[in-house]
Amino acid sequence: MKKSLLALVTGTAIASGGYFIAQQDNNHAQLPQLDYVPADTLFFWSQLKSFPYLQYLELLPNSYKNSHQLEEIIASMQDEEVGANGRFLRNVLQQYANSMKSSESFKNIWGVNNDFKMLAYTVGLLPVLRAELGDPEAFKTTIKQAADEAKLRYEESQIDGASITKYFIEYEGERLFDLLVNSSGNWVTLTIDTPFNQPKDVKIALGLAKPLHALSDSGKIEEYLEDHQLDGHSLGYIDTKLIVDMLTATNPDSQATQMLDKLTSLAEQDGAFDSIRTPECQQDFSAITQKWPAIISGTQKIEITNQFADVHVSTIIASTDTKILGALQNIRGFLPQHTQSDSNAVMTLGFGLNASQLSPSVNTLWAAFSGAQFNCAPLTALQGETKGVNPAPLAMATGMLGSFKGVSATIFDIDASTFDQTQTVDATSLDALVTVSADDALALFNMAKSFAPNLASITLPSDGKAIKINDHLPPGVAVTNPLYLALKGQHLALYTGEMAEQTANKLSNQSVIANGLTRFGIDSGKILPLLLKAAEQSGEPIPDDIKDIFDQNGKMHMHTDINDKGIVFDFAINISQP
Repeated sequence: MKKSLLALVTGTAIASGGYFIAQQDNNHAQLPQLDYVPADTLFFWSQLKSFPYLQYLELLPNSYKNSHQLEEIIASMQDEEVGANGRFLRNVLQQYANSMKSSESFKNIWGVNNDFKMLAYTVGLLPVLRAELGDPEAFKTTIKQAADEAKLRYEESQIDGASITKYFIEYEGERLFDLLVNSSGNWVTLTIDTPFNQPKDVKIALGLAKPLHALSDSGKIEEYLEDHQLDGHSLGYIDTKLIVDMLTATNPDSQATQMLDKLTSLAEQDGAFDSIRTPECQQDFSAITQKWPAIISGTQKIEITNQFADVHVSTIIASTDTKILGALQNIRGFLPQHTQSDSNAVMTLGFGLNASQLSPSVNTLWAAFSGAQFNCAPLTALQGETKGVNPAPLAMATGMLGSFKGVSATIFDIDASTFDQTQTVDATSLDALVTVSADDALALFNMAKSFAPNLASITLPSDGKAIKINDHLPPGVAVTNPLYLALKGQHLALYTGEMAEQTANKLSNQSVIANGLTRFGIDSGKILPLLLKAAEQSGEPIPDDIKDIFDQNGKMHMHTDINDKGIVFDFAINISQP
């Protein structure tokens, strides 16, 4: 069940555009609906420009749609005794599973056309979802059918002359909240009405009234797009400063704080946040979130055709803490060119680390927190525990790594790897490269030889000539193809295979400069045939969950780095028509 749920969340996020996807367009004109988004929304997700969703859905492989995982969850819910609320949720999930069968089904069930826009945000603590659809009535009909089949009560009502469908979510006869659905033109709005909000909050959430301060007037969207080089078509963020201000009641008059207080009172948990609502905690937490104000995500590039979708997304933990960012930047290492997104490898993994700066940077981070002037009791208690940690042993451990700057492993091709009865690994056809990069790679290798006696007799030529080392492998490891080790400039290269050799020869021209922390890339279209062949030779079937993940034609690449704006996670995916 947990595996199915994880796969469902992952696939649904991709299928629903959860990676903030948008069509390419350099026009940053604001969406008029932003006038109805409060400037103090706790989170914001938007599809600001039209997105060809139906076209995109046709490109998605079935593994990304996760229909069978949905069916498993629905089946498990059918086996349980659930009330009207559970049946309603089950019916909605069933409709979603049905809609993923084709773009035509999705269009008919949810009313989505190929000109899709969406916003998600909060009014205080009320979640709001607004979407521009081709046929809003189809969406509303689907929700009503789910409620009718679940015998969930609902009624048609009006608020300020607007027609609203109100679905009653109850537990043991007590009202929990009402799910509200409204449409105006082609825009459909979903929100909730709860015991802890005011009627005026619902009007703003439904788009019937504008907030006193709108997001469109705040300049926040423009700031995020410019600061992080986003293309302006999709943007999402979590406002950590406003969330912390709500928890600490820094602004007791804010809608979110008032709703939270009412909610805790209704739950008979008055005073749940008293420990952090002192003036000292308000000041300390506010100072922290001033430097770490938001987590931001948005598109940098997208291209969608009938044959492929190419999407690049960047997520940033934004920060203005120059001391912390400087310490983190100092540990950035080197990642070879072949680990980047344009690689033709089956799979590649790179880890960059400036070993000589790891201990000083950790000391800086440790000193920054342990030496900070906190007056908030929970923070001072945590600080006291931190002061008891001694980072000195890290200096000893990393000192042995010398001038180490990074390591990578890349598989360009492989037929199958099997275990024989002696548990000896034999790669019948392997094209792979492992690299170690350092300011002085030869010194690092000579140091490593003292820990690996089987390598002690090897002397690496300084001119880059490769040495065959099959006879120097550890016991129990056998490679049919020749396995070579070479010093390529500032890089140690261990490789076998034609593509790996060509790539290793290019390393000599790559200087070891800081360019990131990690890279991971995978070509799922190449992996599944390899897995199937390996399974055939081993006699062990591939689990369905694994098979579904790789049953597609596409490349995925992730990169983490630190810049002067924060901690950056870049994600790129290319899906092609089978």
